[in-house]
Amino acid sequence: MALRGDFQGGSHGGANPGVSLGGPGDGGNIAIEKYLRWNWAFFIGACLVFASAVGTGIHWLGHFTFAPATFFFEMFLFGFGAMMIVLDTPIPHMQNHKHVQQVRYQIYKFALFMTRFMGRGAWYLFLATLVFGALWDTGINGFLGAVCTLYLTVLGVVAMAKGFIMTNKLNRVRDCITTAGYAAERYISRGQTGLSTDQFKLMVESATNEPDLFTPDELNYVVNALSFTPYNDGQVTLDEMRYWLSPGPALMV
Repeated sequence: MALRGDFQGGSHGGANPGVSLGGPGDGGNIAIEKYLRWNWAFFIGACLVFASAVGTGIHWLGHFTFAPATFFFEMFLFGFGAMMIVLDTPIPHMQNHKHVQQVRYQIYKFALFMTRFMGRGAWYLFLATLVFGALWDTGINGFLGAVCTLYLTVLGVVAMAKGFIMTNKLNRVRDCITTAGYAAERYISRGQTGLSTDQFKLMVESATNEPDLFTPDELNYVVNALSFTPYNDGQVTLDEMRYWLSPGPALMV
């Protein structure tokens, strides 16, 4: 098969399939950093959530009453906002800080949905309800509550739509390959570390006869979604390919 690395200049040996080529503290790029063009939009949303938590927290501290439910609500809002700031920070030297990478690794490990467009969109819709409750329902600041909630809602809906479109495209590719009766070994040899992004694009074109099914940015998102690890090694391994082609629900992007 012409798409295999042994005929197209793909890598051989040197690393075992499915093993990450990067890690915390050694320069590995975590997969969620591929949301480059979306990074600032998500980061602004995270800052709005965090600022809402801080502002409403200061308000309730200044009007101290015994309200344990409100206290825990504010703590959750503060924690979620801080977590999203770490996850979505667009500043390169902060992204590469070892503690930030460790937190991101744990998010990838225990909250994988937050590293996917559809999951991220649903999460920001949930955060929009928290911000609405913290600012509008309490009467602290209805205007800011409306503005922040509107931004988070639009961001969540658009992100979910983007993820839904890419998920359907990727599932179409899988259906074309499985309908033709092909297995992962048709595209990746056992001695090859994996398909690069360009090789994956060639595979998509050969399977669907659609040369522009994915944009270059979308291809990076897809490769990240197929990865077993939180670090972007720029390729799809044999084990990842087998898992993707196995029967089951569509892979969420």
